[in-house]
Amino acid sequence: MHMAQLVFQRRDVVEDANDAWDKYVARQLFRRAAAERRFSSEATVSDAGPPAISLYSEDLRSANILLDKDDRIVGVIDWEFAYAAPLSFSSCPPWWLLMDNPESWSPGGLVGWQQTYEPRLRTFLSALEEVEKQKQQPASAGEPLSQHMSSWTSNASMRNYAARRSWAFDFLWWKHIDESLYGPNEDQDHKARLAEMPAAQLQILDDFVKQKLDEGEDAEVTVWDKDAAVAHLAQYL
Repeated sequence: MHMAQLVFQRRDVVEDANDAWDKYVARQLFRRAAAERRFSSEATVSDAGPPAISLYSEDLRSANILLDKDDRIVGVIDWEFAYAAPLSFSSCPPWWLLMDNPESWSPGGLVGWQQTYEPRLRTFLSALEEVEKQKQQPASAGEPLSQHMSSWTSNASMRNYAARRSWAFDFLWWKHIDESLYGPNEDQDHKARLAEMPAAQLQILDDFVKQKLDEGEDAEVTVWDKDAAVAHLAQYL
């Protein structure tokens, strides 16, 4: 859950001590919530086994689809961002309906993005439902994709988006996800969440913050071998 990036990236990963605390606490709380399956839905997880996994492409959108002169799909290109991911990733509405990311939307930030996105999503889901009716999938296929994508009305979409995008994670965690899991947080930062942290994690936080601030002043490139990297990361998990 983006912990490796925070631990190993040396420069430009934290702005100051408060930012380092915010980022460490957010990642640990996110990891805990995921381990407790607080993000899982009935559609993607059961007591019988782990969540379903499917092929997922972060960048798959209309620009990746090739058409012939009769507007028939003849190919899908640019699969370099495809990977195995929880099925719930594919059940979330596509971010590209507005051609811009929630974290960089202007004016209005995330709230402005949501207000602009929702009518576009209704249009998209309406078109998707028409295609699904034409295909007449058997009942055994389960709920159609359009129904899964209605998860926009819950926090599922933003949680999955935050899990996929390290550069958007902190913005989405403190502005959108944190209070839905852990209750009110007036300042939207780590201070209200320290009581949620295990003592062992709090004990290493001062050293961790000092290390990240020192690394920000150091231009040295560290070359890790596998065992040392694993051990270094493990002490912060």
